[in-house]
Amino acid sequence: MRDHTPSTVSRRTVLRATGLGAAAAAGLGLGSTLSASPAAAASSLSRVDAAFIRRGLVHCAWVAQATDGRWQPTPQRFRDSGFTTPTFYDPPLWDAALMAGLPGYTWAAAKGPAGVHLTPSTPPDLTRPVLSAAQRARAGDLFSMCFGDEENYSQQLLDWLVPLTAKLRQEAPNALMHTNQYAGQWNDTQMKNFMAVVRPDLLTFDEYYFSMSSNHVGGSITNLYNNTARYRWLALGGNDQSFTNPIAFGQYTMGFRSGNAPSQEGGNRVVSESEQSVVSYVTWALGGKWLNLFRWEKDAHPTSLLVRKDAGSGPTRQAQRYTTLNARMKAFSPYLSRLRSHKAFLVMGRNSGGYNTQPWLDVFAPGLDPQTRLSAIAAANVGGANGGLPGDILVGTFRPIPGMTAEESAGIFTNPGTPAFMVVNALALPNADRTDEYGTGGSSADTAQNVTLTFDLSDGSVRPDQLRMLNAATGQVVSPVLTARGNGRYELVKFMGGGTGELFWWQLG
Repeated sequence: MRDHTPSTVSRRTVLRATGLGAAAAAGLGLGSTLSASPAAAASSLSRVDAAFIRRGLVHCAWVAQATDGRWQPTPQRFRDSGFTTPTFYDPPLWDAALMAGLPGYTWAAAKGPAGVHLTPSTPPDLTRPVLSAAQRARAGDLFSMCFGDEENYSQQLLDWLVPLTAKLRQEAPNALMHTNQYAGQWNDTQMKNFMAVVRPDLLTFDEYYFSMSSNHVGGSITNLYNNTARYRWLALGGNDQSFTNPIAFGQYTMGFRSGNAPSQEGGNRVVSESEQSVVSYVTWALGGKWLNLFRWEKDAHPTSLLVRKDAGSGPTRQAQRYTTLNARMKAFSPYLSRLRSHKAFLVMGRNSGGYNTQPWLDVFAPGLDPQTRLSAIAAANVGGANGGLPGDILVGTFRPIPGMTAEESAGIFTNPGTPAFMVVNALALPNADRTDEYGTGGSSADTAQNVTLTFDLSDGSVRPDQLRMLNAATGQVVSPVLTARGNGRYELVKFMGGGTGELFWWQLG
């Protein structure tokens, strides 16, 4: 993949002036509520892979300090939401009352180590510990710390990050270190130099794709594909860019109402159901394991996506959808946390002018990952949105993380060559009324497609009954029934709501 340097406007730049011991629980989506434990001595996993296998996929959420009239969720409401990891971003980067009500939960910090941006006027104090005394008491539950947030690239920043990272790894050995940029803020040369010098565990970025003026022709969110594909490629390369020691990556999800630009918090634009889902599913399909919501606040604040202005009327429709989305993540977690991204490609959808714009992803061809046995992929629009034309289908393929012990694999992928793949109906459109949280036009049903997967099993290496699919609604693994089409070819037609997807794999002996 060639280097890419997309440009965008940071929403935090706009806002700055304002302010699973997976094996122990069979990895069944409970990782974020388990206390951390070191990997077994015989493990050959990297600390990054071990962290996600121990804890599972994460969907963090920025939460405010309970001061100055700002609001944060109660522990019960946070648990009910399905978010895994409260992220503290203002001094003192800790809230004792909230965390006391979340025993065993992971937590995270942004703008570490002190809750401010790392600038010449607010440099870090390198003589002090990274963690406060209160934080150290839950250091084993610290999932990730972001040093600063959206700082511009500089040698001075790297000079600060090296000792900060060393301190963090001494004080919280299981925690993952990262910085965060808005998409395109650092070019590929800067990213690779940062990785080589600082050796982060995780790459993250933020970009928000939906506003009153955004127009994704054919429901194809090209910049979402491109940003995610770019960070996927950097992370797969690893800090030494040898592609033998990958690190993890992820991105922010949207928790605010936007205005005329996606970065503009404070408007009336709400995301539709398909838009809300597609960011997470694209991230997962391309191998990302970390999400973080910006942000969960404030009560009686009209720009919040999660809380209505009248707090007594309960959570918004979007908050309820995140709860459902997080439940799906919990089901995917034991499987995706043990998989590594292998290939990624797209079946191009249509718009009234022809095919959608091709992003920085390959167009599907059977030879891109022959072990999936996929010989054809087709979509039929059944929801009626997009003028009835088919939308994009995104496919990400995987292999089990190499080197897992029997305990680490938890009996899920016992064959290291298991080919897995996630298929996403990436047709995502806004509601007809972009300001109506109950609006229609962009719902999962409106953007639904029947996706036909054709498999070539003519070489006899696998049987039709060896295909497996995770039912994310129930957490159960099922064996889809394939229809024979002759000459060793079989079909599966799967209904998928807009912005959602399914995980498949071939169960090898």
